[in-house]
Amino acid sequence: MSEAQLTSYENVPYDSKPLYPTHPDCLATVATLVGMQPVAVDHCRVLELGCATGGNLIPMAETLPNSRFVGIDLSPRQIASGRAVVDALRLTNIDLRPMSILDVDEDFGPFDYIICHGVYSWVPPEVQDKILSICARNLSPNGVAYVSYNTYPGWHARGMVREMMGFHARQFSDAPTRVQQARAFLEFLLRSVREPDGAYGRVLKEEAELLRPEADYYLFHEHLEDVNQPLYFYQFAQRLAARRLQYLGESWLHTNPGAFPPDVQSVLQELSSDLLHLEQYIDFLTNRTFRRTLLCHDRIQLTRAPSAKTVSTLQMTALARPVAPPPDVSSSAVGAFRADDGLTVSTNIPVVKAALVSLFEVWPAALSFDALWSAVCLRLAGTPDSATESARSPELLAESLLQCYLSNLVAFHVRASRFVRQAGPRPVASPLARHQSASGSPITNLRHRIVQLSDSDRRVLSYLDGSHDRPAIVELLKRAGGAAESGLTLAESLEASLQRLAQSALLVQ
Repeated sequence: MSEAQLTSYENVPYDSKPLYPTHPDCLATVATLVGMQPVAVDHCRVLELGCATGGNLIPMAETLPNSRFVGIDLSPRQIASGRAVVDALRLTNIDLRPMSILDVDEDFGPFDYIICHGVYSWVPPEVQDKILSICARNLSPNGVAYVSYNTYPGWHARGMVREMMGFHARQFSDAPTRVQQARAFLEFLLRSVREPDGAYGRVLKEEAELLRPEADYYLFHEHLEDVNQPLYFYQFAQRLAARRLQYLGESWLHTNPGAFPPDVQSVLQELSSDLLHLEQYIDFLTNRTFRRTLLCHDRIQLTRAPSAKTVSTLQMTALARPVAPPPDVSSSAVGAFRADDGLTVSTNIPVVKAALVSLFEVWPAALSFDALWSAVCLRLAGTPDSATESARSPELLAESLLQCYLSNLVAFHVRASRFVRQAGPRPVASPLARHQSASGSPITNLRHRIVQLSDSDRRVLSYLDGSHDRPAIVELLKRAGGAAESGLTLAESLEASLQRLAQSALLVQ
């Protein structure tokens, strides 16, 4: 990172937040599915390159106390902010250091998981090379590394818009004005383009819709920095091979050839000589713009077709909910489920419908495969369409769940998040969440995600340190001027709030 880049990150800090696709559980799960034996998430060493304020690493350190975390970032300002949180939480298993990626050497020792999110495309070639060098040299024998990057072909269109915004904004010196002017110029282009429904107009519209809800820091560092170097997937794979590393998979939004029509799948197989070619051709088909790629040492033998036995060792959580009315799991009638991204998927397979409904009912908690199989059998007991053994076999469930995983309807885990779904007599919330509530920061839950809370729920959260029972919390709320929800007493409002906090995966007792 150049001096100019350092100055920009000091002046416009990047909002550091939890990213579940970088979590060791997510990385270890993908590795397990392709035949690796990754280091246990509960006892591992994790390095994050470009950790900013530690918003991604600190929640991991809190929930995995027996693991060790090291984060580095070139910005002293951001490291200082992160250290203040670490000190406030009295965490002893995390070390945040203000230093350059170029200065990481053998003395750092081996790490079981290496994370590099939002860095690779935004640094010069020598730093890109160093990132892969660290992955090759500092990754433990069964380690997994995560590197995200902007990719073509999708970034050809985005890059065009970025260059136009940058051309206009370069005449302004301060960051807030540059961002404001870049936004205004893009809106001007969108309003004034001669053919709004033409190819060029659609590109402008898509980029404007993507950037409008994004924070200024995102637009500044994504579109107004000097360095942003996308590349094709095959080029990244070549760089891995030069470092004796190999492509493991994607940590999220997995490549799923089965999502294409049969005739498309057939042509893809004809065109692709191996997995890397297939991945590149699918990027061409989907106009992919961003990858979250996992890698490991090339001496590791991988199994690219996960077995039902492997799936049966994992835990599962729902990423989709039934579309009203709830599906009839007792027949072959079609049932619809909606994923977090709004995509609706339909199925008429009773075992799949029963599994998705069962997972949704316990959300946000996870179920082991055996517990899910028991729940499915209970739902299907006595139903005519599932009377045969083949229609109710655990192997069919495992194969179906794998397809749901590839379609982002279900998440798999080697180590699911730990929290309680019901508040105890003296409720306890995550110390990090209580700290964030007191400071007015976004709240990170125990599933390694940001959750949105009302002001009243934030107030309740701040009292959940385990020293107060419900009557005591009600008294604290009264003293603070807390108001009951419409039609409820303050005690009833508290109970409703505790239920929402539990459902948000914020309570540990």
